[in-house]
Amino acid sequence: MSENKLDEIIFTVPLWKAYKVAMNKRAKKAVSVLKEEVLKRVKSEEVNIVIDQMVNQKIWKKGIRKPPRKILVKLRKQEDGKILVTLP
Repeated sequence: MSENKLDEIIFTVPLWKAYKVAMNKRAKKAVSVLKEEVLKRVKSEEVNIVIDQMVNQKIWKKGIRKPPRKILVKLRKQEDGKILVTLP
């Protein structure tokens, strides 16, 4: 039995905060919003977050100006303490 009950979680991350910045900075802001939401879910500040390349491509698919409004992700805790963010 693990101390932290985060072995694998699938949840939807709202990225609407990315639309509050300038159009030419939205996709970059969406990545930082994703990291913030993962930190909230994990409830820890001392965690390394690794975003999978497929998640990054999905955010940047329509370019820097039009990232998705929300994205479905899966969090997986690795043995070295890192949190891996992937698509389900």
